[in-house]
Amino acid sequence: MAGIGKTTLADAVFQRQWQSSKFEACCFLANVREKSEKTDGLNDLRNTLVHELLKDKYVNINTPSIPANNILIRLRRTKALIVLDDVNARKQLEYLVGDDDRFCQGSRIIITARDKGLLLEQKVDPEKIYNVEGLGSDEALQLFHSHAFHGNKSPTIDYNEFLSREVVDYVKGNPLALKVMGSLFRRCTSKQEWEAQWNKLKRFPNEDIDRVLRISYDGLGIHEQEIFLDIACFLCLQEGHERKYVKELLDSRDFHGEAGINHLIDRSLISISKGGRIEMHNFVRQMGRGDGHVQAISFDLSKIEMLRLELEHASFEKMHQLRSLRVCNNRPVIGSLDLPNSLRYLEWSAYPLKSLPSKFSAQNLVVLSMSGSEVGGQLWNQDQAKAMLQCICRLDASTTSKLVMVKATKSTICSLKMSLQIASSDSLEVVLWWYNNEFEVVEGA
Repeated sequence: MAGIGKTTLADAVFQRQWQSSKFEACCFLANVREKSEKTDGLNDLRNTLVHELLKDKYVNINTPSIPANNILIRLRRTKALIVLDDVNARKQLEYLVGDDDRFCQGSRIIITARDKGLLLEQKVDPEKIYNVEGLGSDEALQLFHSHAFHGNKSPTIDYNEFLSREVVDYVKGNPLALKVMGSLFRRCTSKQEWEAQWNKLKRFPNEDIDRVLRISYDGLGIHEQEIFLDIACFLCLQEGHERKYVKELLDSRDFHGEAGINHLIDRSLISISKGGRIEMHNFVRQMGRGDGHVQAISFDLSKIEMLRLELEHASFEKMHQLRSLRVCNNRPVIGSLDLPNSLRYLEWSAYPLKSLPSKFSAQNLVVLSMSGSEVGGQLWNQDQAKAMLQCICRLDASTTSKLVMVKATKSTICSLKMSLQIASSDSLEVVLWWYNNEFEVVEGA
């Protein structure tokens, strides 16, 4: 993950190894990704590497590979210590280190990268790949305090200790985020100012952190970006879904879920808990939901005391990028509702209307959850049912007190990615009644 301390750790190892005098030459190439994007950037990086190792400032190589001449012979005789920092493309490794026989036996090459898959493609031994973990709770608190309190590791002003811990827990041990977040609290001189600043940061992510994290997102292909955004928005509905379940949701969108999940794991954009659930760092999730448009909305109305929401009309229709909508723990009074056709995940407990909006197309809907609702009659019209039954992966109407009706042919219903037992002929229409947490098939409806 970006900002976790890969470069800092590599630099510490580099300094210690070089001081051990086991090597004849060394070179630390920082910011390989950024520098390689410049005109002739890779050539300049390789020339810098050769200059440092051979101590020859007149070397100039401008060909894709190093010629088999005196330069290559000298490199093969030099026991070198090399760090390639922030590598993000195979071509960079091919240019800078090439094959196994470019350097003398006993040389060491340390590579920092955000993509584990890139290292595996280069046949790096998996046992030699180190995944940098975040700081522990106490270390994280010390680093945060050192930046929040002008270099002091202990607070010198009246501050909210509980809130300080809450910030550190939210950051989850990321050193870059701890430094940036700490500096943002530096001017706060009271508990009230700390609370105001923290509430602001939870709503509006810091641009410095977001910019660093976005590099990993921008490095994804269009297909992987869609998978990432789907997961980020879906986790808005509920934390820590099982990997298998998320894979099924992605497969229902023809996204090849298993490959996509593995790719995001390799890039440290998501992780898998010991219990097999998908997790995403808070800052990464914020980035995914704030891609220039509102893509996920989640609110728990029970947390707003004394709120009785009454709306003549609630419209989300113009939020064309909205992927997930979650409303829970309240029964707002709404006269009518509009939803965007982009919705993929809709969770609305105690849904206040008798049916879905008539203009809403369910062609992208993957998850529909309306527990505790007072739906009566037909939840959706025939056009909506036809579109939705082709792609929906999860339908949850548990504890709904009235009937939910789905009307479709047997062949359409059998394509559902749910375990339904249908025992009618293809020529008959069937009605699925959801009642007492079970489906009942009524033939000839």
